[in-house]
Amino acid sequence: MEENNFDNETSVEHSVAPEAPIEAPVVEEAVVEAPMPETKVEEVAVENNINASVTEAEESTDAITTSNFGRSNSDTVQGIGSVANGVIGVAETPRLAKAPAPVPSKKKALKTVAIYSSRNVSWSGVGKVNRGYNIVTQEEADKWVTRDHIRLATPEEVAKEFGR
Repeated sequence: MEENNFDNETSVEHSVAPEAPIEAPVVEEAVVEAPMPETKVEEVAVENNINASVTEAEESTDAITTSNFGRSNSDTVQGIGSVANGVIGVAETPRLAKAPAPVPSKKKALKTVAIYSSRNVSWSGVGKVNRGYNIVTQEEADKWVTRDHIRLATPEEVAKEFGR
């Protein structure tokens, strides 16, 4: 077995690729173009041209003007639709009727009950009560009174608690 001793260069063979010859950098000289001849600009009276263009605009009769900025009363509006041969484009579509405002339904008067809780409790599907007196529906009260820390409260207790 052959030992590799890196201190001894004779026992280690290195394969080194031959180096490519280094070329000397080439210096390019910048090309300088001849200066452009100067051109003279003639100044024109600006005030006369501005006044002329303003008077031309006021005298123009082909401008489209309107004083009606309200909505149209037409039964059709522009919208996306089939134009020809199944091509989708802008077409006249009928105006959609406004949905009537929902009439607030009178809620059925639910019977409410006062309960007293000695703890803050949250019950999924039933609700949440805080420590003290809580006003809940009769259905919720039936479920809450099954807990040992909640009891029904009398109207006199509630009146006394809230100062009546």
